Amino acid sequence: MPISYGKSIVGTSGINGDAFYISSDNSTLVLSDGASGAGADGKVAMSSCCIENIKAFPYHESGLTPKEYIDKIIWKINNDLINLSQESNKYIFGTVIVCIIENNTLTVTSVGDSPAYLIKENTIERIAKTKKKYDNLIQMGIFTESQLEEYVHRLPEHLWSMFDTFIPSVVPKYAVEEYILNLNDVVVLCCDGLSDYLTEKELVALIDGNKLTDSTNAIIEKAKSNSIEEHKRIQYDDITLVIYKH
Repeated sequence: MPISYGKSIVGTSGINGDAFYISSDNSTLVLSDGASGAGADGKVAMSSCCIENIKAFPYHESGLTPKEYIDKIIWKINNDLINLSQESNKYIFGTVIVCIIENNTLTVTSVGDSPAYLIKENTIERIAKTKKKYDNLIQMGIFTESQLEEYVHRLPEHLWSMFDTFIPSVVPKYAVEEYILNLNDVVVLCCDGLSDYLTEKELVALIDGNKLTDSTNAIIEKAKSNSIEEHKRIQYDDITLVIYKH
């Protein structure tokens, strides 16, 4: 029987722009992360928009295939965020991950830099990774990915988002991928407030498939501690995590 658990804590800003959703049958996992650049109200509105759309149009009632459902819900969220942005005269944006699990198959998409991972035994793989705006420079051979990541992270944090992909956009860019799940495989969704301060190796080491609640708490506390250590002061982003064990 599949099990799952999710948790979100507010960062030092005092306003949590993250949100997550796990359906009662464990078939649908969602994590949204409203961008700080959208402002305090905007980042909350973005995440709320994502979760409210999923709840209003649940997968198990849609009659669609997982891919059809994901396509429909991403476009619905995208258009609603465009409307919200126009109504408020302010760009309300962020990132979202949507996973559908049915018949031992994981169908997953992401928009933006909030990562999803698939863990098989002790092997971790990032899945449905959205391309960043500078990917063409890598493809042309002008820079390597590691070089660009280093250059971008030299910038003040509030400028990093210039190089990421967000929702909404005129035509949302997202990848839809499918994976076969075996017994005890683990799916992890997290915001960048966690992934920026925790390595994949640390993530795998802290997950106990038989103790998802304890694992989630330990991972969040480790990311929080790493952030404080890196900044040399009490500073950390909103931290949100969803773990699913097949």
